[in-house]
Amino acid sequence: MLRQRLITGPILIALLVLLVEVDARGIMGSAPGMVFAVVFAMLVPIAAGEAASLVRACGTRCPSGLAIAASLAMYLASLVASKFTDPILAIGVAMLGPVIGFGIALVGLAMSRRIGGAFVGATAIAGIGIWTGLLPAFWILAIEAHGAWLVAGLVLVVKAGDIGAYFTGMLVGRRKLIEWLSPKKTIEGGLGGLAFAAAAGAGVAILSRGAVPAAELGLAAGIVGGVLLAVVGAGGDLVESLLKRAAGAKDSGSVLPGMGGILDVLDSPLAAGPVAWIILQVGTRG
Repeated sequence: MLRQRLITGPILIALLVLLVEVDARGIMGSAPGMVFAVVFAMLVPIAAGEAASLVRACGTRCPSGLAIAASLAMYLASLVASKFTDPILAIGVAMLGPVIGFGIALVGLAMSRRIGGAFVGATAIAGIGIWTGLLPAFWILAIEAHGAWLVAGLVLVVKAGDIGAYFTGMLVGRRKLIEWLSPKKTIEGGLGGLAFAAAAGAGVAILSRGAVPAAELGLAAGIVGGVLLAVVGAGGDLVESLLKRAAGAKDSGSVLPGMGGILDVLDSPLAAGPVAWIILQVGTRG
């Protein structure tokens, strides 16, 4: 498992760097964030399908097709909203996403003429849509406003918290953090994750010095932001752990050797998206 992670992990980081470079250079005339908007458009259906499979394993009606449709509706609505200059109109369009997603789920389930579990299933599908379709939009907005390199740095800060917690827990972890939910997580590992993320955040801030104002992160924002991203990222990981434990599954999928499914990799960054957006809005000179 560890050996496979050590192979898959660097490959994913190299792919992220390549995508960032392509996006930053505006190859083929693409606007900032366009490359990642397309990438997420391909990842959202996979993540939504994996989440739907876990929800079904919990005994809830949750067709993958409806979950994917709801997630894409929320994702596209949020991207369209970002193009409006009127903030009130933009907020209104963005809020239409969850409404449309829930409507798709409720109508889709009702068409089967099975009343039992329809509302609960539609609610679960709407939750999947928010999780896998709405949250990625915060990263796209961040790239458009602050540049791909700085945003990629914050993604790595989130993962630094994951990696720091994993290795610290493996080496010195003794006291269980939430044994009933995630038996392998320890208090020592959690503290190690916070330290790794804070150091990574400081590193991102230092490397951003001299950039344009919107892409220069303050040192204090980097350190404090690193801690916050680690905490929220760990929360995202625990949310997925809750779902997987209820479903009796080890991973959300098997497309990534040693790491599981797409949702297993994105759980932390997805949850951290809104916090990353706030950190960049507050912590940069732009």
